[in-house]
Amino acid sequence: MLQYIIRGSNAQEIINTATSALNYGCRWIRLNLRELAPTEIDTTIKTLQAKCNYIEAYLSIENDVKNVARLKVAGIHLGDDSNISAVDTRKQLGEEPIIGITVSEATEIPFIPRAAIDYIAVASDNLNICRKVVEQMHAIGLEEPVVAPYSYATSLKTLMATGINGIAVQHSNTSAIELPKLLKELYDIMEKRLEDI
Repeated sequence: MLQYIIRGSNAQEIINTATSALNYGCRWIRLNLRELAPTEIDTTIKTLQAKCNYIEAYLSIENDVKNVARLKVAGIHLGDDSNISAVDTRKQLGEEPIIGITVSEATEIPFIPRAAIDYIAVASDNLNICRKVVEQMHAIGLEEPVVAPYSYATSLKTLMATGINGIAVQHSNTSAIELPKLLKELYDIMEKRLEDI
């Protein structure tokens, strides 16, 4: 799993960046629309929703339950700065949308409302934190996928070796043209992991 996170204040730039990422093989776009003018949010979401639906890719929005519900977006990501809980989000959105949450430390894992979420994002790409989050999840029987930010600070192979299931990449750190190589490397690692099971 690779989530491509895009934020910005210009609707057309966001759409163009996401379109390029989809064309290069990315199948999960995560939008942070906080800086976007309210009048441009609908157009941005609807345009990218149509593109994602056409190629069976996921679109999720960060911390915006209202627009996810209103426009029937596939998913929502609740970050550290979210003002709504995963449980309340699930109540408002129903069972279908994908809900992800961010955790900073392994100590948060026992308190995760497992019935309300579909995946967990680690706030840091610190290898020790990622490893401890995965270990704590296994210890209490949580099986939801875990993603961690990838910023080229360490090799992708080393980061994935912590046991995470995928990565989240900021578009500001990775140009769309680099995505094919990154996706291939990720898929090769995941395929090898499956072979070793």
